[in-house]
Amino acid sequence: MGIKIVWQDSVLIALANMGVDVVPVTHEKYTLILCNEKVVVNLIPLENNYAVDELIALQSDYQLKGLNLVQLWEDIWHTRQEQVLGRIKSILGLNKRMHGRKGIISAIDQKQADDFLNRNHIQGTAKAKYKFALTIDGQVVAVACFSSTRPMTRIASDYQSVELIRFATLIGVTVTGGFTKLLKHFIKLLSPHDVMSYADRDWSLGNAYEQSGFKLVGVTPPMQICLHRKDLSRSFPHRVDQATDPKEFLPVFNTGNLKYILYLH
Repeated sequence: MGIKIVWQDSVLIALANMGVDVVPVTHEKYTLILCNEKVVVNLIPLENNYAVDELIALQSDYQLKGLNLVQLWEDIWHTRQEQVLGRIKSILGLNKRMHGRKGIISAIDQKQADDFLNRNHIQGTAKAKYKFALTIDGQVVAVACFSSTRPMTRIASDYQSVELIRFATLIGVTVTGGFTKLLKHFIKLLSPHDVMSYADRDWSLGNAYEQSGFKLVGVTPPMQICLHRKDLSRSFPHRVDQATDPKEFLPVFNTGNLKYILYLH
């Protein structure tokens, strides 16, 4: 039998193989690594005694030091390794850059969106009413997915809001202006009064939204999640079949979301 490499070590090896300078950070409770002196990754094992408030405070402490901290759960590493490495590479600014102005926008169907998002978004795909792709030189380099319009009569009788459900670029690529181009295209088509979206606090400080004119309007609370012990699929408790044996699941959690709105009128 060979030596079994624990999952945290496999993260360090994968990042080093990608050319990232990885330095372990001494901490009495958490397993932290510093990447290129820019991003701290908190390696969270499935069996832990961590409190969500402490994880949020840890992220805030590093933010005050000018460093991004991301929360990498063990199951996410095992199931979305390529997407995790791609996201870290993007945050570190190591992506190849392409100019969105060269791109062509086209409507795509749900299967096309599913295929792209499952390959390139850390959370995978999601159902959406409107799906658009940005293509450069014959290759899809970004996809944005939006909800149908939602009446907000508490604001005004004719007020319409939409949600940006997913945005992703091809792993290893940053499309300069791509997000804005897709967003403006959708806004021109539907003319909503605002566009709302959520940033996952485990992975984002919301910088991309703020750079595009979105305003932070709220923070959603952390959510309990049921992790299936065999296939490592994640489900919110209300979506788990009540007839399923609870022992099949391991309780995990996220740190909530940042809620952003782009006001247009």
